[in-house]
Amino acid sequence: MGSEVLLYGYGAVCLSMLVFNIVNSMVMKKQEMRLERTCRILAGQVEIQLERIREGGSVDEKHIRYLSWKLSHIINLVAFDHVMETFLENDREPGAGEYKKQIQPVIFHLAVVYLRRETMQSAYFAYFLSRNGLQSYMAADALEDILVQYMRKQNLYCRVNALDALCGFGSGESVVKALMLLNQEGGFIHEKILTDGLLAFNGSHDQLMGLLWDKFERFSGRMQMVILNYTRFKSGDYCESMFRIMVDPGRDKEQRLLAIRYFGRYFYEPARESLLAFALDQNPLNWEYAAVSVSSLAGYPGEQVVTALIDAVHSSNWYVRYNAAASLETHEGYDWEWMDAAGGNDRYAREMLMYRLELNNARKGDKL
Repeated sequence: MGSEVLLYGYGAVCLSMLVFNIVNSMVMKKQEMRLERTCRILAGQVEIQLERIREGGSVDEKHIRYLSWKLSHIINLVAFDHVMETFLENDREPGAGEYKKQIQPVIFHLAVVYLRRETMQSAYFAYFLSRNGLQSYMAADALEDILVQYMRKQNLYCRVNALDALCGFGSGESVVKALMLLNQEGGFIHEKILTDGLLAFNGSHDQLMGLLWDKFERFSGRMQMVILNYTRFKSGDYCESMFRIMVDPGRDKEQRLLAIRYFGRYFYEPARESLLAFALDQNPLNWEYAAVSVSSLAGYPGEQVVTALIDAVHSSNWYVRYNAAASLETHEGYDWEWMDAAGGNDRYAREMLMYRLELNNARKGDKL
């Protein structure tokens, strides 16, 4: 009897799942059909306005009011996003740029509307704005101030999309305001995501970097890492600031390591002695400093550097040996005979040097 009840129960669950899947499929199909229908309607409306613009006219005021009302519903905004991708992407359609410019009042209205909506709708609006490049056609100041407030939303997607949209405007002041607000709110966004957003900034990177460094000490350690990474990828003009961070024992270890990497990308003679000191540090607890330093020394010529790299090849730490061997490849005279002399009687050093040399030769063979 018990097994029959269990069997009937299992059958009821299976039947319920089947019914749910059927109903869900019907609902999704209905929504898809509705979206396609809305796309066709909006596409027709946009085509009419594009034709008016081609004939020397302007967008009809009724169309502006229509969009302001229609796009206040998220499903219609999704449909309009598809229409923008079809008709207006990269301004391929004649009149597209002028159309985007003339619907500024609609976008400003929607920014206010979606700021009050739940976070996922707010996030989608910010995504819509950044994705379609509308920032280039907007009167920036007022809209930027609203987008900065999107950073208060307790939602990762909303904050990231809002920051991407602000970076598209190319206003360094607004981006700094957004980052300061994010810093104060304490919301977590991974440093790489923020760095990638800054790297895609559409304005003057020199101006943005200057503004960020002016407020550097007001940011949290995590946000400072973002600024340091952004600087490392975009400018060699901050050697003095980076050097102070590198040699400051009171700084966070990750910041100091990042500063060391900076000098591997940008040659700075005053950093040479400090890089050598890190590379020759025999303290096992400081192996990370040594490993990153020997890698950065690849760009620093001179016998003293070569000697330090040879010493580092004999390190007990695998990462230090590997990076030192890789850096030695950048110096003249690196061949089998030279490798044999550098490795000496240290089997681990000889094996690492041989491995790097064979790897380098294999890469050269692949290019041939």
